Amino acid sequence: MADPRFLETLQERVLLGDGAYGTEFLRRGCMPGRPLDELNLTRPELVAELHREYVSAGSQLTKTNTFLANRFRLESHGLGDRVREINQAGVRLAREAARGGLVAGVIGPLTECRWADRTATYQEQCAALAEAGCDLFLLETFMEASDLLAAVEVGRQTGLPLVCEMALTLERGFDRLALYGGKKGPSVLGTNCVDPEQALRSIERMARSCALPLAAFPSAGRPGEEKSPPEFAEAIVDLVKAGARLVGGCCGTGPAHIRAAAAALGERA
Repeated sequence: MADPRFLETLQERVLLGDGAYGTEFLRRGCMPGRPLDELNLTRPELVAELHREYVSAGSQLTKTNTFLANRFRLESHGLGDRVREINQAGVRLAREAARGGLVAGVIGPLTECRWADRTATYQEQCAALAEAGCDLFLLETFMEASDLLAAVEVGRQTGLPLVCEMALTLERGFDRLALYGGKKGPSVLGTNCVDPEQALRSIERMARSCALPLAAFPSAGRPGEEKSPPEFAEAIVDLVKAGARLVGGCCGTGPAHIRAAAAALGERA
């Protein structure tokens, strides 16, 4: 049964999520070339440590390290038979660190996957995450509305809430997704993996035409122009003022960014 806390909380107050995982793991010495989701099995202490740092910084929603933990991505690295294991380890590590907070099962896009294989691929990952006990799904960094809707159709079968985030400001895409809101579509609609200025434009635009709760997980900024934690916190406050109810960070953000955002939001409350 779905935990009602997530959507109920969004009605009452702003919810702060955590920050990036991929860029943080690379910054901490993980070598590129292998799926970072594999760390759930090979270096679980590293994943757990980052989860705990985000929670200590003020995150109230912990994302699983499962962004590309699907059969299409894992098979190319000889891990196709470990999809369920990697996803369920991701939920377990997040849950142990969350201190009673919410856990979002993260699912990434299947842009290069054959359409004929997408439903089964999403079903396998969704089932593993739901069985392990995540509270909601976070479908993030999608570039195509049609691909996101394919994931939504599968995710809805579990009964869990769906946060749907696109990485581009696609006007028609957002409109199409908003039409599917409610029991048959996204529970929350938003954007991620864009710089804070782009995220703000998207949230302002969606707030004018979308009745769904809104989410924004911007990156720290363009390469060479990354915002410091205090600057990122100011951007998060601006996103909340524009209508975002769920906020956090994406590429380039770390625990320091989330700590600054938590302090800024606390001062605003």
